[in-house]
Amino acid sequence: MKYIDVKEASAKWGITDRRIRLLCSEGRIDGAIKLGWSWTIPADTPKPRDGRVLRKFKTLDIRPGTVDVDALNRLMEKVPVNDELLESKGFRTIIRESLETLLESDGVAVDDKDVRAILSGRVVPYVPLETHLIIINARSILFALARNKERWCEKDSREMYCRLLQGIDDIYSGNYRRGYAVYPSRPGENAAIGEEMETAFMQYENSWKNYQGITAAVLLYAAMLRIQPYEEYSSLYAYMMLSGELMRNGILPPLLDKDSGDEAKAAFSLAVKRGNYGDFTHFIERKIHDSYKVMQNV
Repeated sequence: MKYIDVKEASAKWGITDRRIRLLCSEGRIDGAIKLGWSWTIPADTPKPRDGRVLRKFKTLDIRPGTVDVDALNRLMEKVPVNDELLESKGFRTIIRESLETLLESDGVAVDDKDVRAILSGRVVPYVPLETHLIIINARSILFALARNKERWCEKDSREMYCRLLQGIDDIYSGNYRRGYAVYPSRPGENAAIGEEMETAFMQYENSWKNYQGITAAVLLYAAMLRIQPYEEYSSLYAYMMLSGELMRNGILPPLLDKDSGDEAKAAFSLAVKRGNYGDFTHFIERKIHDSYKVMQNV
């Protein structure tokens, strides 16, 4: 395969060197590889889409919810997100119970005792190998996200999904599914999955970064649930994105128990249909508070 440098790509596409380097760092140029301080790009990589074109697909009229910042800050002081968190029984409980709920949402039936066994390193003969791998991979990713302080980019989100399917699909797992978002940003106006994802990250990188930590995380979470960019494990993938954004800001991921499914669906439906994220934000905020209760009670 032939590669070109940033200057050659700049001349080919009519984009400044600086803009190309930024797009490479955000994972928006397919196949770009960083070698030392410079980027090298496959010669046949198509020109990245213009953000001005993508803006027409952005979610309009978002009304984000409010968060009790003072109460949250008090909880964050008591339970910091650091390496000690990984050794906490409470954090492992949050992960285990949330995984059970998310897998059920994604159509994977697995018993609590079986999840406990798998996470303790045992093999459950009647549980499919794929389910073993998903559970182990998901916990490993959440542990890694607890240490990560970098903002998401589209490239990192795809690499995270590949890690989730490691040992299950090591070839095609990073490919978006064909078709359109499950819930279009506007009725009757569809964009390809790639365009929807680029648009979501464009909003995340620009307008959403000015929101409080939980609010920005909820908007990103809702976008991933709305788009569902992959064929499988949509709920689990979106939760990973939510958790990564929260922990980057020093906030525990929410405890998603099985009794909260109906409330979550209703709040999400209101958010995507009317742009009112108040109930959805409050739901996630309460589930985050539940996580802190678990940490304080173990």
